[in-house]
Amino acid sequence: MSSFRPQYIVVHTAAFKGRNCDKDTIDRWHRDRGWNGVGYHYVIVNDKHDEVADGTVQDGRDIRIQGAHARGLNSRSIGICCVGHGDFDPFKEKQTKSLIGLISRLIDDYEDITVDRVIGHRELNTLVAGGLLRAEYSTTKNCPGKKVDMDLLRDQILQHRKVSEIAVAPSELPPDRQSEVNSALTLLEQTAAEVFPNAAGEFKEFLTHPEVIAFRDSA
Repeated sequence: MSSFRPQYIVVHTAAFKGRNCDKDTIDRWHRDRGWNGVGYHYVIVNDKHDEVADGTVQDGRDIRIQGAHARGLNSRSIGICCVGHGDFDPFKEKQTKSLIGLISRLIDDYEDITVDRVIGHRELNTLVAGGLLRAEYSTTKNCPGKKVDMDLLRDQILQHRKVSEIAVAPSELPPDRQSEVNSALTLLEQTAAEVFPNAAGEFKEFLTHPEVIAFRDSA
């Protein structure tokens, strides 16, 4: 039985602006360093790949084995790398959606991981400052990047989990009517500010209501 029991999730950027970067690319990089293959447990592809869809979650190092991605915390953390360069661009929309969903599932799977233990690589310094890591494990890296707001990401994870916890009764609408309603909601989302400028705030609040989000996800 594996002794690896993660307590944290550490989010990274690949720090690469080129095309067609994926798990296999990072595996080669890490092997060239003399490592035992890719150091991250998961890699999430962005929109700059010719063969792999934006937001695809790829398995990296076996989740039962500690990774090689955050010195001082490897034995207690799961490493997730988002392709791209977070110092220049935030994570892509589909990439972020996949990241949030993956992290939420991992929180469900590992009882020691909580949303406040989802950190960016640079936040190892926060653990050092709090006495949870030795000073030698501090980092000078901005990873996952200057453009990646970890507080916002944690808020998005919390919101995702709240929506997921809502019990949604099966809709009595037939599938074609569900599709029509969903299309109408999408049109409303795209045009509300233009057509109803004085009511745009109320429309946005309606569209972000957990029940509406759950309906759209199920349609």
